[in-house]
Amino acid sequence: MAQAFTIISARFPRDLSATDDTSGGPEGADFALAGSEVAWNEAGLPSRNRTIRTWIALWPDRDAGRQFLNRRVENIPLLTQAEEWWSGLLLPYQSHGDLNWHPDGKAVSVFHDLGPRPKSSRPVFVLTTLGIGNPGEGMIAFGKGTRAVRQAFSDLPSVILEQQLLPDDQRLDAPTLSLWENEGAVISAAYRSEPHRSAMKVADHPDLARGSFTRMTLLWAEGSWEGVDLREKGAVGG
Repeated sequence: MAQAFTIISARFPRDLSATDDTSGGPEGADFALAGSEVAWNEAGLPSRNRTIRTWIALWPDRDAGRQFLNRRVENIPLLTQAEEWWSGLLLPYQSHGDLNWHPDGKAVSVFHDLGPRPKSSRPVFVLTTLGIGNPGEGMIAFGKGTRAVRQAFSDLPSVILEQQLLPDDQRLDAPTLSLWENEGAVISAAYRSEPHRSAMKVADHPDLARGSFTRMTLLWAEGSWEGVDLREKGAVGG
């Protein structure tokens, strides 16, 4: 049976401290991470936006993920203080590369089971990661490229939401998350358009240890982000 992702993001009216989130690791998940939104300045250096927090978990199957989402406030009490939030259940259908989401530093293939490709008209969620082997020129180049890509994506009507997470445990690879109207829009922006096409070349820098991309079907979603109701985008079902 295919594994499933859950993603929960929340915006808060204040900067969160390291002790505000008492949720801990979700029981039964294959792996999980949490962290704050990241922004990249013109010099290519990151900073945390501590008003936005995201929780990601990979589950053995969609039923386990749905059960977690049904108890999300019980599992993450901090959500009661959020001024905006969204949550989603996602089914990976295409994946390539390795990532390190283990504190022991062991990079692994992302998934062992994948679901079916969605219909061409369905929204597609994309998770990408990049591992920094040496925090030098490669990280700076990645930061500058990411900043340009995020600015460009923010102007595309096909991008429903876009986020980037800096994990609490900085030994773990940081993911970028984006939800698109359909897979065609993803392919056009990632492989046929600037600045993303050039930004992908950064992955060849020796400072960068590994990378991955995963495309997922958004089986179910609720809540809103930046005023966009995800249910109104047809991202409901499964």
